[in-house]
Amino acid sequence: MNTPSAPPTPAGTGMVVPVSHLVEAGLRRVTDAIADTAPAPAGDLHAHAARARRLAGLHARRARWFAVLERDTVRQHHIPLVYVQAVIAAVCSAERESRFWADTAADWQALIERRPTSDVAGAMSNWHELDLTEPPAPGLATGSIR
Repeated sequence: MNTPSAPPTPAGTGMVVPVSHLVEAGLRRVTDAIADTAPAPAGDLHAHAARARRLAGLHARRARWFAVLERDTVRQHHIPLVYVQAVIAAVCSAERESRFWADTAADWQALIERRPTSDVAGAMSNWHELDLTEPPAPGLATGSIR
């Protein structure tokens, strides 16, 4: 597969757009979309799950944009290492946010389906409603924890 080695050019201009400008525009769109994601109405489990899925997708998109910047930054040997490290940290942070929102969406879906939520749920935990007990920590006496 042939892939261009240079970033695309705007139609009819013959000018190469730097990768950093493309990434900046993409990140701006993602940030705007995250800000525009309205809170779910209280008590609407389906809306909470949908919002969490949307936020997971938007943070995954943010991670991909930062990964594009990472690949471009690593190729430019004149850029100080601290900038490369900052971009890598941004990729990792966006990936963590995406995983958090994906886990949250799964927990909302579990609440909808009356299934046990994950340990990530925290305050959303429904184990007591389902009359479940948590496994004891290693080394502690066995018994149910409610």
